Amino acid sequence: MKSASEELKKLRLMAENSLTKTDELDNLLSQVEALLSRKSTEIYQTINK
Repeated sequence: MKSASEELKKLRLMAENSLTKTDELDNLLSQVEALLSRKSTEIYQTINK
């Protein structure tokens, strides 16, 4: 899942550089990051049971 997180950071940087940063974009990216974080935690917990 680490590579997905790194890819998200890369995509976020690209989006910020290529688009005018808006509150809507920032909110959407934050939601995506939160979702990935929750899913990553779920996977980690499942693997380590």
